[in-house]
Amino acid sequence: MKKICHFILFGTCGMTLVMVLLIYILVSVGYEQVVTRRAEKHAAHVADATFNGLYHIMKKGGTQQDVAEFLAASRRLFGEGKSNVVVYQSEGVQHGKQYGTALDKNVREVFQTGVMKSTVAGSVVRQLYPLIASADCLRCHTGNRMGEVLGVIDSHIDMKDDLADTRSKIFIFLACITFIPLAAALVLSKLMNRRINRSITELHRRIEGINKVGDLKLLEVKELQLCFTEFEVIFDEMKKVVEKLREMAIDKEVLEFEVKLLERFVITSEVVRDWKAHVNHILIEINTFMETYFFFSLFMVGEDSYDLEVFWRNTPSDKVKGILETIIKERLSRTPRFQNIDQLTIVHNVALPLSTLPELKVKDIELQTKALFLETPRIGGIVGIGVVSELGKDPARALVIESILATLLNVVGSVKAIYKYTKELEFYSTRDPLTNLCNQRVFWELLGCEIDRAVRHDYQFALLLIDIDNFKIVNDSYGHTFGDRVLQEVSSIVRGLLRRGDLPARYDGDEFAVILPETDGQQAYLVAKRIIDDLKQYSVVVPDGGTLRVTVSIGISLFPTHARTSKELFVMADNMRYRAKASGKDQLAIPTDQDLAEVYQMIGEKNIQIMKAIEDRSLIPYFQPIVNVLTGEVEAHEVLMRIHLPEKVMSAMEFIDIAEGMGVISKMDYILMEKAFAKASRASYKGLLFINISPKALILSEFIPRVRSLIKEYG
Repeated sequence: MKKICHFILFGTCGMTLVMVLLIYILVSVGYEQVVTRRAEKHAAHVADATFNGLYHIMKKGGTQQDVAEFLAASRRLFGEGKSNVVVYQSEGVQHGKQYGTALDKNVREVFQTGVMKSTVAGSVVRQLYPLIASADCLRCHTGNRMGEVLGVIDSHIDMKDDLADTRSKIFIFLACITFIPLAAALVLSKLMNRRINRSITELHRRIEGINKVGDLKLLEVKELQLCFTEFEVIFDEMKKVVEKLREMAIDKEVLEFEVKLLERFVITSEVVRDWKAHVNHILIEINTFMETYFFFSLFMVGEDSYDLEVFWRNTPSDKVKGILETIIKERLSRTPRFQNIDQLTIVHNVALPLSTLPELKVKDIELQTKALFLETPRIGGIVGIGVVSELGKDPARALVIESILATLLNVVGSVKAIYKYTKELEFYSTRDPLTNLCNQRVFWELLGCEIDRAVRHDYQFALLLIDIDNFKIVNDSYGHTFGDRVLQEVSSIVRGLLRRGDLPARYDGDEFAVILPETDGQQAYLVAKRIIDDLKQYSVVVPDGGTLRVTVSIGISLFPTHARTSKELFVMADNMRYRAKASGKDQLAIPTDQDLAEVYQMIGEKNIQIMKAIEDRSLIPYFQPIVNVLTGEVEAHEVLMRIHLPEKVMSAMEFIDIAEGMGVISKMDYILMEKAFAKASRASYKGLLFINISPKALILSEFIPRVRSLIKEYG
């Protein structure tokens, strides 16, 4: 790559030499033409003077000797070599003799034509002047005629020496002046090289100091003295490129920081459990990259209530807290979803509490926010970050701030959503969604726990099983929506009559169960009687405009008076519920000694029936179809277990608990599957089978191998 100074120097030298050569050629040619024209005029003048001299000599009757002397004098006058005069005479005048040399072509031509002729041959200029016979001439030249060419005057000048001398002088002159532009070019190139090198050195120093995008401001070229407008234009364009580069480029440290930030997107159970500490760690980590004063997150926790969590880097003063709250409320007022917040709880958290935050003003803080709205679960929120106000103008830092907000939104939003989902899952895994009472699974857990407490503290408790009378007719007559309304009203009335600490549950369908801790038979009876009496006062308007009275049947059992296990206690209360219904409904029943004997006898009979069913393999699979409601096609079957008795078919609800207590349920499950698979194989059934089995079967090591063996056997 050539340097500019060398380019200027060599370019100037080349152009100078070319110009000198052109000037030399042009001047030489011009001078030669001028000299030639002057020589032509001089030769014509000499020829004319020679003619006039000869004419006067002849007119006066001069002799041949006079003519010769005249011509000799003329040659001496005009000089030998450079300028000379020769007179040629025709043959008729001198009998073929001529003055001077032999005739050449040009002279013969003049003799023939009688016309004056000028020629230039090399450096010699000739003027050929014809001597034409006139009346005066014929007095001496009697043998000639008028108009005949008597002779030719040849006046010639040789310019060779003059031209050579002039060319050498011109060359010397041009050679001398050539050094002037060359010297000027050398000086100019050195000056330009010095000034350009100074600017380039400064530019190089600044470029060497660029280690991150923020350092691009060092390339402010206006401060560089570039001397030339063209260079200024080039560097102005370079400045535009630098500005665009600053807008588009990302620091290496920015990328490294964002990679670290991405790790914070991972939401673990620890983050959900202690998300505030996680956000504090993010705040501390971000301050290693850029100065950040605080985060805040505002999320909906209820239909009209919001929590505002502020995470400060250091401990703020009350004044700074007030400034921030004002800024946040002003920012929230711009978002329609947060304009009308009635209940706002503000919690301040400090990441590094041992140091104090500077006294900030509104102009010191650049607040940027990002909002999130979800429909499922219904949750809305906004997060914000407060940084040094200048940082918001830096494109790279603005990108990082956007990433930080996205991280905060992800972390806090996910935590809030997960927390809400978890709470809903916890609630609905333990609660009936229609009545908000405990569900059947939780009821059995509570019943088992209550038995343990009663044994430990030696007290009684009661179990009530409540069944709404004729509820199937209500559903069939007025629809399930109306039936759900009745269930909600009944559950509300029952819950309102219980003590604090009593445990109501919706057991199944229209059945409710209530555990009454530390309650004897008399107290249990009074609670059940109050429920029945209060429901007699309740009526509901049915869709056709009439009113409907709701009654219930209640069965009661006591621990440990009537049973010592949860299953037996439930069976006893369930039998009493059936007895209350059989007695005319809208009643309650508590077991007597005779009832206890009958129930235990019934349980004993069922034990015998279960053992006989296993021995006779009289368990029957019932196939309940599962229908695709869009196509109407049966796509699968659920297999249910039944025991066939001479007088009836016993459903699983009547014997499963007893069979599990006897420890024979797994045998019954294997018999059920074998019969179901055999029947499916005979019918070439290709659909899916869902088998109802006891969870206790799954803990046996032989379960999986046995199921695989049955599948292989029946295909």
